[in-house]
Amino acid sequence: MIVSLFRASRRKPGPSPFARQALRDRHSRAPSAPDRPKNRVPAFAGMNGKSETRQGFTLIEMLVALSVFSLAAMALLNLSGENTRSASRVETRTFGGIVAENLAVEAATLPSLGEGTASGQVELAGRRWRWTRAVTATDVAGMLRVDVRVSDAEGQAAERTLFRPRNT
Repeated sequence: MIVSLFRASRRKPGPSPFARQALRDRHSRAPSAPDRPKNRVPAFAGMNGKSETRQGFTLIEMLVALSVFSLAAMALLNLSGENTRSASRVETRTFGGIVAENLAVEAATLPSLGEGTASGQVELAGRRWRWTRAVTATDVAGMLRVDVRVSDAEGQAAERTLFRPRNT
């Protein structure tokens, strides 16, 4: 046992003889396919006659990347257009609601309001709004139901309903 410890201590630091042989074999042969870098183009002789390597993307990789980018850009453009249309609808409903509420307040504050239908036009925010007001009797004696509908060129924008006494 003492002899084997002595021999172990006299060993030179570094790889074992088997590891040194494997390193020599590895450096002496050309790299195999798994050892080569993945994104390198095969060597070619340049203008000075020396072998050169080029790195970069292939044409197919560039076309795939461009198509993915174009799909993402189209989706963003579609989303932007939908947001613009949605904002326009919200604006129409908001202004239509303002017109309908103004007409409902007018109907609520009139001293007397008879049953029937009335219609007209009003301008708000640079747009023409058509309105109809339908006044009907309810099951409750002395109460009227007033339905106000407001529309623009695109269609109905708002509707309000209120109840009021027959005469104030």
